[in-house]
Amino acid sequence: MNPRIPLLSFLAVALAASACSPPDPGRPDLEARAYLRIVAAEDARPTEGRDLETLLSALASPSPRLRAASVRGLGRLENPALVGRIAPVLGDAHRGVRREAANALAQAVHRGAGDAALPLLLDAVERESDPLVLGALARSLGRLRLDAGGRATVAGALVRLSRGPEGDAPPYQMEGVALGMASWIRGLGSEPRPPLLQARLAEMTGYGLGAPAGDVGAVRVRALAVGAYLSPETNAEDMRAFLSDAAPSVRLTAAGRLGVLPPALRAELATSAMADPSAQVRLEVVRRGLSTAPLTPDACRLLAAAAQGDTDVGVRLTALDALAAPCPDRVAQRTFLVRLVEDGSAAPVDEWHMGAHALAALAALDARSARAHLSAWVTHPSFFARTWAATAAARAGDAEILRSLAGDAHPNVRTEALRGLATLLGRAADAELLTALEESDDNQLLLTVAGLLEGTEARSATAEAALGALERISRPRGETLRDARVALLALIESTGDSTLVPRVEPYLRDYDPAVAERSAEALNAWTGAARVATPERVPPLPLPTPEELRAMEHDTVVLHMARGGAIRVRLLPWQAPTNAVRFYRMALSGALDGLTFHRWAPNFVIQGGSPGANEYAGHGAFTRDEVGLAPNWRGTVGLSTRGRDTGDGQLYVNLVDNVRLDHDYTVFGVVVSGMDAVDAVLEGDVIERAEVRPGR
Repeated sequence: MNPRIPLLSFLAVALAASACSPPDPGRPDLEARAYLRIVAAEDARPTEGRDLETLLSALASPSPRLRAASVRGLGRLENPALVGRIAPVLGDAHRGVRREAANALAQAVHRGAGDAALPLLLDAVERESDPLVLGALARSLGRLRLDAGGRATVAGALVRLSRGPEGDAPPYQMEGVALGMASWIRGLGSEPRPPLLQARLAEMTGYGLGAPAGDVGAVRVRALAVGAYLSPETNAEDMRAFLSDAAPSVRLTAAGRLGVLPPALRAELATSAMADPSAQVRLEVVRRGLSTAPLTPDACRLLAAAAQGDTDVGVRLTALDALAAPCPDRVAQRTFLVRLVEDGSAAPVDEWHMGAHALAALAALDARSARAHLSAWVTHPSFFARTWAATAAARAGDAEILRSLAGDAHPNVRTEALRGLATLLGRAADAELLTALEESDDNQLLLTVAGLLEGTEARSATAEAALGALERISRPRGETLRDARVALLALIESTGDSTLVPRVEPYLRDYDPAVAERSAEALNAWTGAARVATPERVPPLPLPTPEELRAMEHDTVVLHMARGGAIRVRLLPWQAPTNAVRFYRMALSGALDGLTFHRWAPNFVIQGGSPGANEYAGHGAFTRDEVGLAPNWRGTVGLSTRGRDTGDGQLYVNLVDNVRLDHDYTVFGVVVSGMDAVDAVLEGDVIERAEVRPGR
């Protein structure tokens, strides 16, 4: 049996770390109920009192699963004062609990200096013998924020942890070490790399080259090592080797660093890499190897060839975006883009992407040519396409088209048009911005307009309109409206005065603490008297029931896409219960049906599930973050947020390994089938329906 870990095996290890047998039929599931008490205590984000005691007392539970949940919860509080309560758990008898303790110790100091955790983790390394736990310790060491001396200590420890009695450390351990080294390098910035660590990374770039095909764990270690090893000093021989690696993820990692190479070498390697069989590698070559300004004749030729003839639509769209920069032969470039715009105007409704991206590129290149084609896109049936038309109109400086789109039926289009008008006209756009402030209830639009109206001369009218908007959107008591409400209060403070105190005072008791605090700041600025926020919070979303918890262990959620394909997601209820159950309930209730993936970020993520098809439109109440040990590998499903504990029901799916998101973003599921459908998703694609399917 090969000991290295594929995707699902890695997450299975994380789950098995605290696993237990299911209850006997007909008997109360006491462990699930105890677990949910821990979840409820963690959900309260306590600093003292009964909820904190619940977490601490569960550390003595006879159940490894409950001990793991309690120490994980303590770490998620991100309270350095709890380091001393977490540290003893590093000696727990169960390796799964020790892994969670290693992660929790680093999470407790995640927002600040890691000095308090460093000696405890190093001491645990000396005592530990289990490769899985040593990998977790290495991962935690690598992400601590330390001074130069502490960082040097960690670098030496990571190098030692990467070695075993007969060469490399065991595979589980090596994966943790590679994750730790990658974090360590990201935190280094522009400081010089220790020769010892750089030399070890160089060795690890060849890790697992002789491993059997399909050994995902070996490939991950090698890709992480390549990513950490590469620097502006990387030589041509190494880059050629990495770009010819058998694993697409390693080639992708190398392609992502083409931009730091000298122009001649970059051009040579990019040209050959554009023949790579992996669309993700070609896309990354376009982004990092060909799109660096100024565009050369060879780069323009390759970009045009990719935009016209690549077999992958993502590569074609990325190449089109790059062609917004001028080529030496601008006439040929303009002719090429105009043809794609005209072809796009006649394309089927759901195939707007090529024409819209070409239109935006043309607008940046030749405003006059773009203006001649804008009218065909202003009435496009897809509001996504009309939003791109607003982007193109702003680039082309067409105020008439922007004013037309500022009255569009969809707030996303209006938002982009108003942003363009304000950029183009400055304060002369304030009348349109005020109209939007008076009429709109859309979170994203109001947030945008509030920012654009800062500095307006129409102070009194703006303050009144902003207060009216704040009062309108506060009635539904939705936490996910926070962004607009806070921005409106800032605008009210800067444009209003103390005559507005009676209308702002009620927000001191708002259901959202962030809004209550911002109202206190406005009142204090106007009156000079200290006002204290006393928020009256809305109840959190209901936690899962024991029955839901057990059902999520066995059921999967299938997203059936309107353009074809199905994405099947296995949930992680024992790692991220509040977010897993929200997704599960939304699927059961039909709340996801007809929604879109509104964000397509090539070689990063797709994001969707917003009722307004944008970043700022969510589903009512917030859920908290549930960061943990599951990395953001390709195919994992995570919680989209706009700051700590601001989950609003939106999700993202990782298109590549995005481990830089670890410890800040929650992973609550894994795509177990349908990654081809994930890779095919483009901006605006519709989730036709979500289905909860019994069985794995």
